Amino acid sequence: MNINAFVILPGSKTGTSVRLKAKTIRELQLEKVQLETENKEMEKKLQQLRSNMSREKEERRKSSAYRWKSGRAGPMTVQARVLSQSKASNNKV
Repeated sequence: MNINAFVILPGSKTGTSVRLKAKTIRELQLEKVQLETENKEMEKKLQQLRSNMSREKEERRKSSAYRWKSGRAGPMTVQARVLSQSKASNNKV
């Protein structure tokens, strides 16, 4: 008997196993090969993306004519409300 022909199912009692059919084993092996090839393709794409981002970052660093100043999204502070209201009242006059 081949030990690899058995699998322990999740949620089953400890030590309980079910014999796999030969067709199922072949399907699992094909799926494994397919997942490995997809994994290699994704790793290649990830490496390409990293190199592109690195190149773009270097280009931005070299041509740093201006810098982006990020702000925070969220509710306005009291000072911001007062300032916006005073600007609005100045425009009315």
